[in-house]
Amino acid sequence: MAKCKLCKSGVKPSARRCEYDAEGRAVISMTVKDDSDFLSVYSQRETPFISSDVAEFIENSSHSLRPGQSLTLRIHSDCIDDGERQDYREGIQEYYSEKYIAAKRELRFNLFAVIMLALAGIATLVLAFGVDNHIWSEVIDIAAWVFLWEAVDIGVFKLREINLNRRRYLSYISMKVEYLPLSHTEKP
Repeated sequence: MAKCKLCKSGVKPSARRCEYDAEGRAVISMTVKDDSDFLSVYSQRETPFISSDVAEFIENSSHSLRPGQSLTLRIHSDCIDDGERQDYREGIQEYYSEKYIAAKRELRFNLFAVIMLALAGIATLVLAFGVDNHIWSEVIDIAAWVFLWEAVDIGVFKLREINLNRRRYLSYISMKVEYLPLSHTEKP
């Protein structure tokens, strides 16, 4: 069982060990004693969705890992049967596929917004040169810089965050899911 750099450095993140499986995937351990709320009661299609609580657990457990890290979700439970195992795996993939599609759509929108704001800022700066009134020229200049700053803010910071989330969602979609009985839960 390999340990991550944080664990090797002596820092103990809430007494939890960083663990990787034989394939080099970061392991997220999850104990399920009651799986009645594992899947959401709602879904858009016949494919199930995981509940928001399960998604929150997965995301919080992997938040310290780098985006795009290969993952293994190791579920320790005695109440999950073979049919549910397939449903849960599909529910995880379906949930994060929807999140990935939404992030991709948001990325496209923000790219369009960056281009439009940059063009508006440049056009407004050009307009400022044609105004003879010094006060209005300054007001137009300020508006132009606001457009340009917003384009930079979205382009540099928000697009980065969306891309990191997309990489995380791809990791969740391709995440390997293993099921072990509760007796195999590792004690720290």
